[in-house]
Amino acid sequence: MQVDTEGKALLRPCSLPQLLVYFAKLGAFGFGGPIALTGAMQRDLVERERWISLQEYKEGLALSQLAPGPLAAQLAIYLGWTRFGVLGATLVAFAFILPSLLMVLGLSALYLGTEVSLGCKVFSMASTLRSSPSLPEAPGSWRKAHSGRSA
Repeated sequence: MQVDTEGKALLRPCSLPQLLVYFAKLGAFGFGGPIALTGAMQRDLVERERWISLQEYKEGLALSQLAPGPLAAQLAIYLGWTRFGVLGATLVAFAFILPSLLMVLGLSALYLGTEVSLGCKVFSMASTLRSSPSLPEAPGSWRKAHSGRSA
């Protein structure tokens, strides 16, 4: 590791696209709570890549812990800001948060699509087999989704 005259590790330059790719991967594949994700940031950005100084990391971690909200996302945004200002902070926020948002939206669509198609099948069976009073017309969630009004 290269050090300067004061014994501090020299930082390597990183580009904004490199930082965005890192945070998109961490947002998509990072597993664990905020402590695990912030630990991964320290290991990867401070120790391995040397894109962020230990001092910047510690300041960002302290500020992120003081503020209410998601610790790992706030630290990621702070680290983006230290390297690339407001643009870096904004783009890192999107890169870090967007993968999990898309996963949740995809799983929601999959769940709702399955529930609605299942509800349609149950509803069509119920209308065909009206002779059985114990068979429901449609699940409550299907009726709620297709009634046009909220409960």
